[in-house]
Amino acid sequence: MNKFYFKLIILSIFHLIFAEILIMKEKFITFETFAGYGGAHFALKKFNIPHSVIGFSEFDKYAVEIYNHNHKGVKGYGDITKIDPDKLPDFNLFTGGFPCQPFSTAGTGLGEQDIRGTLFHDIIRICEVKQPDNILLENVKGLTTKRHKGTLETIRKELRRIGYENIHIQLINTKNYGIPQNRERVWIYATKKELPLGFSLVPEKQILKKHFEDYLDLKTNEDLYLSKKQIDRLIEIHKVDFDVDRPYCFDVYNKKIKKEGICMTLTEPHHNATRVVEPKNGYYRVRKLSTTEHFRLMGFSDGEIDFGNLSYSQICKRAGNGWDINIAGIILNKIYSFYYSSLSK
Repeated sequence: MNKFYFKLIILSIFHLIFAEILIMKEKFITFETFAGYGGAHFALKKFNIPHSVIGFSEFDKYAVEIYNHNHKGVKGYGDITKIDPDKLPDFNLFTGGFPCQPFSTAGTGLGEQDIRGTLFHDIIRICEVKQPDNILLENVKGLTTKRHKGTLETIRKELRRIGYENIHIQLINTKNYGIPQNRERVWIYATKKELPLGFSLVPEKQILKKHFEDYLDLKTNEDLYLSKKQIDRLIEIHKVDFDVDRPYCFDVYNKKIKKEGICMTLTEPHHNATRVVEPKNGYYRVRKLSTTEHFRLMGFSDGEIDFGNLSYSQICKRAGNGWDINIAGIILNKIYSFYYSSLSK
C-alpha cells in the first residue's frame, strides 16, 4: 500500500471519528423516570430525534415488563426513591410523568411549602446533583386548578432553587394534535439555557383528519362486548339510546354518546368510562376498547409496542397511565430544535 492510500485511509478514519463525536454531542442523552412503557423513549424514536437512553426508573412490575420487552439493553434503576444520583451516568435530558401527591401530607406539616415526602422531591434530589440541561415533566390537568395552585408554585420554586431559571408550563390537549382523544396534560419544561423571547412549548395546532371510528378495529374479540343484560342495565340507569348508524364513543360517566368523533380521556380500566357503541346486529352492540385501540389512541402505530404476556387489564392500565407518544414527540422535537440551536450560538 503506497503512502497516498495510507494517508487517505487515516483521514477517512479521523473523519468518521469526528462525525461520530458531533453526532454524540447533538443528541439527547436521556434518563427516563416514572417511565411506564417508556413514553419518552417511544416518542424520541417515533420522531427520529437523535438520542440514547442511559437508564430508566419505574416501580410498577408490569410497566417494567413492557419497558424491557420494547427497549432492550436499557438499565433499570427501579424505585426512584432508592436511586443514588452520584451513581448515575451523566445525561442532558431528564423526563418524568410524576404522580401529583398532595404536598399537604408532607411530614413537617409545612404543606405545599415542603416537598419532602413526595415523589417530586426525588426529581429535585436527582436533578440537583446531575444538573441536566433539560427537564421535561408531565402531569394531570388538575395540577393547574386553584386547589393545586400552591403545589404548582412550589414545583416552580424548587426548579429555580436548583438552577433552572427558565421554566415553561403549559396545558396541552391530545385532540389538537392529530389524535381524537380529549386528553389534557400539564407539560413542564425547565432548562438551563436562556429561552428566546416569545418561546412557547405549545406546538401549532393540527386539524383532526381522523376521528374515533378510524381508530377502531375492523373486527375484535367477542369477549369485549357487553351482554344484553348489561346493556339493558345501562339503558335503565342512563336513559341512553344505543341505536346508532355508525360507531361512536359512549361516555358512561356523563351518560352521553359522543358524536363529535373524539373520545374522553383514557384512564385505568377500573376508572375507564369509554365504551364503543356499534350499529345494531339483532340487538345493541356496546363494548370495551381493545388493547390495540387503547394504544392507537395513545399515538402508537399497530405493532409498534410489544405487550409481552400481560393481561388485558394490565395492558390497558399502562395505556391509561402513559404518555401520548404523539404529542410527547412533537414537544420533544421542539425542545431538541431549540436546545441544539442554542448550543451553536
